[in-house]
Amino acid sequence: MGRVFLPLFGALIAISIINSVFGIFGLDTPAGIGIAVSVLLIIGIAVVTFVLIIQRFWLNLLSSEGYLMMTLPVSTDRIILSKLITASVLSVVSSLVVLLSIMLMTITNISFADVAEGIRYGFGLIPFTSPQKYTLVIQFLIASVLAMFTNILLLYACMSLSMISNKHRWLVAIGAYIALTTAVQIIATVLFAVGAATGMFGMVEKFMMSFPTFGQVQLIMLIIILFTVILGAVFYLITRYMLKNRLNLQ
Repeated sequence: MGRVFLPLFGALIAISIINSVFGIFGLDTPAGIGIAVSVLLIIGIAVVTFVLIIQRFWLNLLSSEGYLMMTLPVSTDRIILSKLITASVLSVVSSLVVLLSIMLMTITNISFADVAEGIRYGFGLIPFTSPQKYTLVIQFLIASVLAMFTNILLLYACMSLSMISNKHRWLVAIGAYIALTTAVQIIATVLFAVGAATGMFGMVEKFMMSFPTFGQVQLIMLIIILFTVILGAVFYLITRYMLKNRLNLQ
């Protein structure tokens, strides 16, 4: 994976630096070309990241390589978590490299001091104390990480469900993705309809209004985190069950 990504990361950072130099000297046309190339590289990194996350799981666990991987003296849980950690680190590193490249390209127009001042100004608009603001930031980061885990586990669950078929397994995996995402939407819609019909939303609203504003935001964040954890656990258990009990390698 490093052989694939290190050249892409290096090319993106190098072109971003060159673009910033062009901007400093007012060379608009070369800078425009460089920005277009950078955008193409950013899209390429996003696509390659997505493809490799899928490819490494599929080839390592669901193809002939699975005969080796699934006979290693480690539990199914460790195998899944190893893939999840690798995919998560790859996603985070790719995002950080893209963010760094954007910062390098805009350094001629926006300084780091301006960015820091903008962040401080934005924090100042939030009507909470400093500890409360930092708490919200931490909760947002936790929710973001959990959402990333859940999205990756969704892909793993769909690929694992493809083992129910011996033919056209990529089509089965795509169908499983459509089915799972549709099921989540249907469940959310049903819960919303039941809550509206039974007056549960009014009770929840009264309960939340009994808390101060920061407490209300905390409850919303906790609900989001809990919902994300439940979804991730469901996708994880599907993947675990299929790999442990319905293993069907190609």
